[in-house]
Amino acid sequence: MDNGGFPWGKAVADFLWILGLAVILLDLSYHDFLVHKKKRTWREAVESGSFLRPIHIAGILIFAGLAGSLRHPVLAGLMGACAFLLIMFLGKDRKVVRMIRKKFKKW
Repeated sequence: MDNGGFPWGKAVADFLWILGLAVILLDLSYHDFLVHKKKRTWREAVESGSFLRPIHIAGILIFAGLAGSLRHPVLAGLMGACAFLLIMFLGKDRKVVRMIRKKFKKW
């Protein structure tokens, strides 16, 4: 039912996932700047604590925005569940990354 008004919910949902993509681009460009300025490698930049946190938050924004933007209820629910899981892991992302790195070093 469209009452002829502006679809604020759709506009906010679209804004969220676009903002998430912008945060990823900003994070990549900032760390590219640091790689060139401080003569570091990309591996050092990616392993720094300042790289993963914005990517994590951007993932939450993207999934939450897609959950509000998609019309198919199953896909919207899946995106909402992914956003919820990323929110749950927000404080634990360093522990999870360390655990994954240890597993890959064994291989």
